[in-house]
Amino acid sequence: QSSNQPQGRQYMIRDFDLERKIPPMYIPQLMMEMLCVGDSVDLDNLTNSSLTNSNPTCTSAVMVRQTATKGAILLRLYRDESWITEMKYWLGKFKSKYVNTSIIPPDNFFWNKVGSDGDRYQKFLQHTKELSESVEQVGFIPHGKIQRVMLENGGSGEIPLFLDS
Repeated sequence: QSSNQPQGRQYMIRDFDLERKIPPMYIPQLMMEMLCVGDSVDLDNLTNSSLTNSNPTCTSAVMVRQTATKGAILLRLYRDESWITEMKYWLGKFKSKYVNTSIIPPDNFFWNKVGSDGDRYQKFLQHTKELSESVEQVGFIPHGKIQRVMLENGGSGEIPLFLDS
């Protein structure tokens, strides 16, 4: 054990295989980044045309998922205008219901809504899951080809920036 590690604590590396999918929780971030690269939306003045009329300059995002032992996988998520339209709808709804009114939202604030909004939200979540599983694999980098910062014999010194240096 390292002297910096608290006594009695054990650490482990979770050794998962790299899956050819992006976890659903990252889909909103990637879609928002694609939206922000060249589009603009005013959440205070949402109309059907402002939700659907956009001129995208960014049509995909590439995500690198890397593990400690299995290498890295590069995945491309394509921009989905219908998903972005729904995202803007739900962001606008959240802003008007909670942000503008200074009301603290409850847990799972859109989850249990009865009626068309509840159904709409469930479809949005299902669409998010489908997008997470429909990505394109751009590349794979085996573990041995990834530069890791490891000093030999615990010493210090310069580490090459590239493996072929």
